[in-house]
Amino acid sequence: MRIAKILLPVAKLFPLDYLIPEDLELNIGDLVVVPFRNKELTGIVWELVSNSEAKKIKTIRAKVPLNLNITSEVLELIKWMSSYYMSELGSIAKLVLPMDIAEKPIKVKEQKVNNNFVLPDLLEEQKQAVTILNESNKPTLVKGVTGSGKTEIYFHLIADYLAKGKQVLVMLPEIALSTQIINRFIERFGFEPIIWNSSVTKAHKKMILRGILSDKVKVVIGARSSLFLPFKNLGLIVIDEEHDDSYKQDDGILYNARDTAIVRGTFDKAQIVLCSATPSIETIHNIEIGKYQLVTLVNRYKNVALPNIEIIDMTKEKLSKNSYLSKLLIEAIKGNLDNKKQVLLFLNRRGYAPLMLCKACGHRLTCKFCSSWMVVHKATKKLECHHCGYQSKIFSSCPECLEDETLTICGPGIERIEEEAKALFPESKIAVISKDHAKSPEKIAQLLHQMENLEIDILIGTQIITKGYHFPNLTLVGVIDADLGSNNADLRASERTFQLLHQVGGRAGRGDSKGVVYLQSYYPDNTIFSYVKAGDEDSFFANELEIRKSADMPPFSKTASVILSGSSEAKILEIARDMVRIAPKANVKILGPASSLMSKLAGKYRYRILIIADKKFNLQKYLKFWLSLIKIPSFCHLKIDIDPKSFY
Repeated sequence: MRIAKILLPVAKLFPLDYLIPEDLELNIGDLVVVPFRNKELTGIVWELVSNSEAKKIKTIRAKVPLNLNITSEVLELIKWMSSYYMSELGSIAKLVLPMDIAEKPIKVKEQKVNNNFVLPDLLEEQKQAVTILNESNKPTLVKGVTGSGKTEIYFHLIADYLAKGKQVLVMLPEIALSTQIINRFIERFGFEPIIWNSSVTKAHKKMILRGILSDKVKVVIGARSSLFLPFKNLGLIVIDEEHDDSYKQDDGILYNARDTAIVRGTFDKAQIVLCSATPSIETIHNIEIGKYQLVTLVNRYKNVALPNIEIIDMTKEKLSKNSYLSKLLIEAIKGNLDNKKQVLLFLNRRGYAPLMLCKACGHRLTCKFCSSWMVVHKATKKLECHHCGYQSKIFSSCPECLEDETLTICGPGIERIEEEAKALFPESKIAVISKDHAKSPEKIAQLLHQMENLEIDILIGTQIITKGYHFPNLTLVGVIDADLGSNNADLRASERTFQLLHQVGGRAGRGDSKGVVYLQSYYPDNTIFSYVKAGDEDSFFANELEIRKSADMPPFSKTASVILSGSSEAKILEIARDMVRIAPKANVKILGPASSLMSKLAGKYRYRILIIADKKFNLQKYLKFWLSLIKIPSFCHLKIDIDPKSFY
């Protein structure tokens, strides 16, 4: 009896046994069509065996046309992810095969690669970087100041790999970043790269998968999930803006796409290039211990000067009611506009105001399903929870004390900054970019095009605007609240704040005119600002690493979070306490249980247990044994987050 264990792209499923028809020859990795429940699915031949313990075994229907298969390198990646992130094989397979590709034949458009493309000449510093990269046999970080031409460097590498007939993957934290890169790519190479993200239609994704499996697709630019594409001949993986938190997936399978891409590169024997002006602490540490190599660019392209950084002490400002722009910033904006230059105002807070409260009883309007405040959105005339999406009308009276006309809004969101900017500069063309205002890549592309064509004078944006955009006529950046995020208890608060301020400041002065960045702060003596002002990331990283080392926190230790959630807070807390009570004795530190920073999310109360261990300790093995000691009731949802990036 010939049996194949078939891995199906079905969550929480392990390989299932199927009979192999007599006339069918199979190899591990082949794609086959099998019956599953009341439908047919495409699965991966995971293992070939001679017997089965299953009582009833169904038969494989057929091979997928064109003998398409998954390489041994991708199979190794699936195994590694399942083991490292403690997820079922079927859940990982769903990332590799997100939809069925065994239906009627699909016309695959081949990328016509013309190796006669001409790339612009590099500066001497960039040439040296390319030489080092060509000789490197380990993951390499290209660390350069904002505007130093990191993209041009990896374009030269792409050219080399295309000449060798290899496939290339360029990963971006936000696919919104792809617009400018795609345009530059087409200029350089004469063909359009394939884009892979959540907005691509199902039919187009099927065509892309077929093209990758048949080696007709050579270059893909994509977000997190692109790293699971079943490349047959992968030669180069570029991880742009490698420091960005968007590479960490915080729902479904909890994984870090940057780290997983590096593992994939190891299996595929592909070159790994990481790029960032503000690398992650983990990457800096990996360079220090010799695991990664470093290439540094200290000059902006064409030797354009870095912007000046000015700190505005908001404790000395006398702002009028409902005003959030300091007099100094307003005057600077006026001067910039008079010189026909563009302005970027940055506030990492969506909506009109982050809070509505009652002046009579002090009640704060919170989400009925979460422990978060309801954000005021004036444009839609609604209150919205930015965590679960719940919306309600804007109340005229307090829902707690029922008093009329006592509700007031507190603090600014970008809609409020837009309102103030329009009042101050009525003749200026003002636009807003955020998840609310630019909900599709097409809308983002439209705004970027308007910015590039000087159709926008003042652009107001959230974090989405900090990521690698190039606007040569933008010479002034105003950060409305530079304190936002730096004073919370998160391990990575300082790192994130430094990266964010450095990146947003890097949008200024990338053309012929020098830029200036204004940081508005109520804590101007914050040491982070001194590092940002001096452009001294090396000292910042050294100080931050010393703090982490003394606290025995990553990257000097391993961490994992056990997250328990359910509709009964008392029962969830009881289970969490029971878990800690029976935790096996080992060389680990267990903290908690403690209420998550977001203690209630989508109607579920949440508690966390944090486990800290030595770098060499097998944390996954320990967690598996620990979980085997307790039965988790069905009303309690348990998630394990290996290498957590946040503790919300």
